Amino acid sequence: MTPPRDITFVLTSCGRFDLLAETLRTFVACNTAPIARWLVVEDSGREEVRDVVRGAGVPLELIVNDPPIGQMASIDRAYATVDTPYIFHCEDDWRFFRSGFVEESLVLLETLATVSAVMCRRPGQNRLHDAIVGTAPLRTEGGVACRLPERHAHDVWFGYGFNPGLRRLADARAIGSFAARGQEKHASLWFKRRGMGMAALEHPACETTGHGQHVADPAAAVDGGHAWRSRPPGNFEPPGSRNDPCPCGSGERYKLCHGLPP
Repeated sequence: MTPPRDITFVLTSCGRFDLLAETLRTFVACNTAPIARWLVVEDSGREEVRDVVRGAGVPLELIVNDPPIGQMASIDRAYATVDTPYIFHCEDDWRFFRSGFVEESLVLLETLATVSAVMCRRPGQNRLHDAIVGTAPLRTEGGVACRLPERHAHDVWFGYGFNPGLRRLADARAIGSFAARGQEKHASLWFKRRGMGMAALEHPACETTGHGQHVADPAAAVDGGHAWRSRPPGNFEPPGSRNDPCPCGSGERYKLCHGLPP
């Protein structure tokens, strides 16, 4: 299947230019799907990124956040410019090693309405990913071998995520602002609670390269890592127990979210 140019490539980056260069080089080398737009949003404020993307071999558009605004707000800023039905979302620390994965992902999104995004990462790099995806039964949809983890396989994760993968613009529009929801896990839980989850290609196409080069998100939660610093806005009635999940959908217990004093 050869898709039309209905896909925008969006990559979030933050100063790891050696990793970014490899990500772009390997994606461009492996990709066989027509891409309507190529967009990189750089959250380090460093203009040197222009030298990195200049040699990518594709017409990359570049957004440089100065000052940095964090991953979720960067995603909002990039997605606001997208007008194609599909987005291939990527980060700056991945290596791609086979072709055809975008086309396969498109088949799954067009076949399965409850799939929010299609992952293509290889196993062996994240134990939680392997435990959840590996226990899902192998199935074939539209000729594409894949696994669809049960949404209850984890309380928070695998509803949505920002590892490399194809997703619909309509779903991003439905959630509104990712930054307003909080962090990545809050977006995941939002989709899970609406009956949506992620699919994984049985034949992976990429692997992470960012071990040991973590970049702190300036907008991420602080003070012990609890999500209350970025909890979704609004007032919510307390659940039966303060240890129950917060009704706001953050994925945190109520006592660590809207149960905390303002």
